[in-house]
Amino acid sequence: MSPSIPNFNPSRAEEYVVNNENPEIKELVKLLYLRDIKGISISDSIFLQQQEKLLPYLEKGLGPWIQRNKQRTFLSFQEVVGFFGNLGLNGTKIPQLVDAVDHAFSKYPRRDGAFIASSGKIHKCGNMVFLRAALSLGFNERDDVKEACREYLSYFKGREGDCHVRKDGTPCAYVMVRTLRWLNEFPQDWRDKDYQTIVKNVQNYLLGYDLSIADFPRSRPAPNKNWFKFGYFRSYQSSIFEATDALVLSGIQDHPVLQKTLNVIGSKCLNEVTWKPQYIQKHWPLTILPPQRGKQVGSPWLTLRGLRITKH
Repeated sequence: MSPSIPNFNPSRAEEYVVNNENPEIKELVKLLYLRDIKGISISDSIFLQQQEKLLPYLEKGLGPWIQRNKQRTFLSFQEVVGFFGNLGLNGTKIPQLVDAVDHAFSKYPRRDGAFIASSGKIHKCGNMVFLRAALSLGFNERDDVKEACREYLSYFKGREGDCHVRKDGTPCAYVMVRTLRWLNEFPQDWRDKDYQTIVKNVQNYLLGYDLSIADFPRSRPAPNKNWFKFGYFRSYQSSIFEATDALVLSGIQDHPVLQKTLNVIGSKCLNEVTWKPQYIQKHWPLTILPPQRGKQVGSPWLTLRGLRITKH
């Protein structure tokens, strides 16, 4: 049985998404709706026809950002690729994104399947964002993407959540959420015994604490307040909404910690259909999206996240 979110009506929410009339985002929202809610493959002609409608919007952000970040570090570059991965695109049909993935594998060195930050260390959050985006964008047939995912999966086994910024030896919850989002994009024929083990370890970690209050081990006494702010286009920061989405998509349907968290998420739902974006990204290529300001009421992106959770 699919999880339910208190105060959230999936039928009304679906109408809200389908009937969205904001000309700047309705085509983008429809693409994610086709993929995540209707289950249309990103290689399907219906999906690709819809993607064609987005090109005028995408060109505003793709060219300048992808090109500009060819001169930057991997961490800067992966954020941009990750942004477009979040849009639900078929990147294999967009030359700038093909070029971006080509550039990453030819420009940035790797160790154990992971791209290396300028510090010489593996930056796990950045690596997860990029590899997840590569799979989401449809590049799973590329040998370099396959090899990187296979090598990093092997490297990652037994090191779940071990982030280099954590000095006290405790796992990093941000890395866990990023990891699960990456693993959720694996094709079915990649999901071997090692994959299943790592998924279970990540699930157990996230559900081993009270996700609704984010009481994970940390160096500071109080959790980061941004864990409780909802926003779709995010970079380093995660939230309990994103973590819940990742857990449900990984196969968790019923768990006391999950339901307690769903209650918190539902308490912020507006008119049974959407959530107010509380976390506003200011440094993404938002030229392809309408202004996202604090006064904005309702977000179809967050509605889609709610629909994904209640659909599975």
